[in-house]
Amino acid sequence: MAKILLKFIWNAIPLILVAVAGWWIINTFIAQPQTTPPTTVTTVSAKPGVVDAIKSVNKQIFVEYYITKDIDYTEVPHGWFEKLGLKQQFVLLLKGRVPAGFDMSAVDDSAIWVSEDGSEVQLTLPPPTIFEEQVSLDLENSRILKQTDTCPDFLCNDASQMLLNKSLPEGKTLIIADARESGILYRAALDGQQYYESLLRSLGFETVRVIVSGYTD
Repeated sequence: MAKILLKFIWNAIPLILVAVAGWWIINTFIAQPQTTPPTTVTTVSAKPGVVDAIKSVNKQIFVEYYITKDIDYTEVPHGWFEKLGLKQQFVLLLKGRVPAGFDMSAVDDSAIWVSEDGSEVQLTLPPPTIFEEQVSLDLENSRILKQTDTCPDFLCNDASQMLLNKSLPEGKTLIIADARESGILYRAALDGQQYYESLLRSLGFETVRVIVSGYTD
């Protein structure tokens, strides 16, 4: 009987070894869940989002110049009346505010470049402009410096009408020209460049470049 039992145990050993090996393989390679390395997600700022952010700020006017200009108006009657020394003249000290900045309606997706990883951005702004329709004349602080009127009304135009219809429009044009010659557009270009560089950095970009067409590169 003992010999039979020993023979049974001896024959069962290979089966036990196979079972143990199978259990080890199952637990090691099959039962254990596979470990997947974490996925790195890079958020890239889309162009439309940047354009929307820029336009939502609606920052257009960056600089305003306060200009003072002397406007000289002189009228002398024609013909032999001129020999009489008749003359109507006034010198107006005209003051006004001239705003300059950017027309942001011209900025679209083509003005924006964003790197694939979203860390770099380049914005190309249109040339700065003077908003002529927003130029305001400071009539409260303007005044007549000099006035001479020896010309009767039937020979010369009404002084107040000439002031309103001729001197003020011409004065506005001269004030705009003075602001342009004084470098208002260059100042607007620099201020706009600095402003939008700060804005884009606040949106999370690490490398920022702002180009003002015709002024910076």
